Amino acid sequence: MGTIKPIKIGLKKSNPDRKLTAPEMGKLWATYMGNSMCNCILNYFLQHVEDQDIKKLVEHAKRLTEEFQSSVKEIFIKENIPIPHGFTEEDVNLGAPRLFEDEFYVYYLKYAGKAGLSIYSIAIPLMYREDV
Repeated sequence: MGTIKPIKIGLKKSNPDRKLTAPEMGKLWATYMGNSMCNCILNYFLQHVEDQDIKKLVEHAKRLTEEFQSSVKEIFIKENIPIPHGFTEEDVNLGAPRLFEDEFYVYYLKYAGKAGLSIYSIAIPLMYREDV
């Protein structure tokens, strides 16, 4: 008896040369903006976090937001789409006094992760290009 190889039924190879659809552009824009906002928040958290384990979590989350934002930026550049201004260091006062205990940062990351999964799961059926 031979081995059975799985096949993909009804799926066509993604064509990255195809223009972005409106839902793809919208979700990419929202992803870029959300990650630029989150990056500002995480920069603030990193100014005040004391627990080294929690600091590692926040640093990891910051790297992820930067990677997501960079990936979206690359697609926008390739597609000749204006890059959103996004949130910057001008939108957060890193010198503001500490507002939260370190444990709050973990709760924030948990909530942000859940929100991201929810938003991205809604976006997946709307995407046609693999790079998006």
